[in-house]
Amino acid sequence: MMKYIFCIIALLIQPVFSWYVYHKQDKKKAALKMPMLYYSVAYMVVQLYVFFKFCSKFPERYSIYSYLIQAAILLGFVIFEMILWGSNKYIEDVDNKEKQSIQDFKELIKDLEICRVNIQDTANKANIDKLYERMRYENPVSSPKAIEENLRIKGLIAELADITDNTLFEAKCNEIVKQLDIRKIKNTKEQ
Repeated sequence: MMKYIFCIIALLIQPVFSWYVYHKQDKKKAALKMPMLYYSVAYMVVQLYVFFKFCSKFPERYSIYSYLIQAAILLGFVIFEMILWGSNKYIEDVDNKEKQSIQDFKELIKDLEICRVNIQDTANKANIDKLYERMRYENPVSSPKAIEENLRIKGLIAELADITDNTLFEAKCNEIVKQLDIRKIKNTKEQ
């Protein structure tokens, strides 16, 4: 019976990974877990093949070599699965950070829209419309290095609401454009 322990492990692992992959209803998460399922199938096939082709033919006194070969195959499988699990976690973390940065930038645009609605002066309205168009087509993904610029832009937008003088308003809009350029440069350096 001990002779078949690694084959039993290989046969038991397959349903566990199948359940693990298909239990995830979110297609994106399930797609990340598919390679884990493929490796478990490959592990099962390799483990059974090696056992029946080579290990089962070892004489009883050399059975330790059979166990060592099968344990090495299991160890390789576990290492690959841990690497995949870690890389899946990393991908999910990056995706969550990206979604959050997009949401933060959309909040900046929303703040600008609110400020835009409150502006009555036509010259100031033209400046804020130009700024609004620029921000709408800006890349919403922010690298961690550009978060500081997002905060500065948020503060500058808040200051816009209190400015009535046309030249000061235009200068503040130009300052926001400069911060957008700095943000763009920092985002480019990150990639």
